[in-house]
Amino acid sequence: MRITLYLLFFFIFSNILTAQNNIARPSIYIDCQMRCDYSFIKQEIDFVNYIQNRDESDIYILATRQRTGAGGDAVQLVFIGNGKYKSISDTLSYITDPDATDAIERDQFVENLKKGLLPYLLISPLANKIKYDILEKNEPSQEELEHDPWNYWIFNVGGNANANGEASYSGINLTGRFSTSRVTNESKFRYSFRYGYENSKFKLTDGDEFIRIIKSLNNELTYVKSINNHWSAGIVAEAGSSTFGNTDFDGEFKPAIEFNFYPYSVATTKRFTILYAVGLVYKDYTELTVYNKLEETLFRHNLRIEFEQTQKWGNLEFDMGINQYLHDLSLWSMFLNPNLEWAIFKGLRLDFGGFVSLVGDRINIAKSEITDEDILLQTKQLDTNFTYFTYVGINYRFGSKYNNFVNPRF
Repeated sequence: MRITLYLLFFFIFSNILTAQNNIARPSIYIDCQMRCDYSFIKQEIDFVNYIQNRDESDIYILATRQRTGAGGDAVQLVFIGNGKYKSISDTLSYITDPDATDAIERDQFVENLKKGLLPYLLISPLANKIKYDILEKNEPSQEELEHDPWNYWIFNVGGNANANGEASYSGINLTGRFSTSRVTNESKFRYSFRYGYENSKFKLTDGDEFIRIIKSLNNELTYVKSINNHWSAGIVAEAGSSTFGNTDFDGEFKPAIEFNFYPYSVATTKRFTILYAVGLVYKDYTELTVYNKLEETLFRHNLRIEFEQTQKWGNLEFDMGINQYLHDLSLWSMFLNPNLEWAIFKGLRLDFGGFVSLVGDRINIAKSEITDEDILLQTKQLDTNFTYFTYVGINYRFGSKYNNFVNPRF
C-alpha cells in the first residue's frame, strides 16, 4: 500500500513539474505548406512547446515556398503572436541552394526559425536564460554575389527506365527529359522537352498476344516579361506528337498577358491572377478525324483565373479556365479546380476539392472504329463531354495539446 502511495505521489508530482515546464515555455504551431522535418525541428528547438491546434498557440508560424529561377526555393516564414505576444509579428525570407541536400535545407530552416522566435523569447519567462554569441564571418562582397558565370541559366537532363511483368503480362516504360531556364526579376524563360515510350504485352486466355505501344513527344516554351508589380506579358508555345492523341504533329503559339490583383511580391501567401492568351494552332493528324481532317490550322484563345490564399485558418485554391476555337465558337471547353483546407474550429479540419471540366473541343478524335481493346487499354483518346475528379475529407483531433517528444523506435 505504501509503495502504491509513493508511486501515486511521484506520478502527480512529475505531472505538476511537467505542466509548469510547459507553461514556462512559449507554445508554437508550425503551419508548414512545404516539406518540413518535424522530428529534427523538435530535437533542435526544445525550448518551446509544440501545439497540435493553431488556436491554442502563443506563436503561429506559416511556412511557404516558391521555386527560384536557379531551381532552389525562396522560403518565407510568417510569425504571428497571440495573447501576451500579440504585439509581435514578423516575416523572414531566405533562399535555398538548388544543390542543397535535405540535411542542409533542414539546418537552414531551423536556423531561420530560431531567428524568428528570438523576439518572442525575449519577453517570455525564458528571457533570463538566453545566451548569445556573434560569429564573425568573411561575408562575400556584393560583386561576388552578383557574379554568375552561367548568367543565371540552369539546365536539367535526365531519364527513367523501368520494366515489370508476370506470366500474362510484361511492360517497358522509357522516358527522357531536358529543360533549361533563366529567371530574374525582369523576365522568365523556360524550355522543356519530354519523350515517352510505353510497350505493354498481354497474353489472352486463347493464347493470343495483344501489344499496346504508346509514344509521346512534347516541347514547351514560355517567356514572360515583368512589366510592373501587377502586370506581365509574354508568349507560350508548344509542339509535339502523341499516338494516344492521334497527332503526328501538334503545335501552338500564343502571346499572353497576365494581371495580378495583388502585388507579385506577396505571391507566397496570396495571389489572384487573370491570364488571357490567343494564337495559332496547327495539327497534323495520324488518322482522319471525326471532322474529316488530316491537318488544319486554327486560331484559339483561352482565359484562366487563379486564386490562392494561405492564411491562419487554412488554405484556399481556386483555378478555372475557358478554351475556345475562334473559327467555330461552339468548340469550347471549361474547367473548375477548387481546393479547400479549412480549420473550422479547435481540432476539426475539413478538406474538400476536385476537378471538373466540360469538354466540347476534342477535334483530334480519330474517325476509325474504336475497339473494346482501345477502350480497356486506353490506346486512343475517346470523345467525351465531361470529366471529373473530387475528394472530401474530415479530421477531428482531441486529447493532449502538446507534441514535444520525438520517439523514432520501430
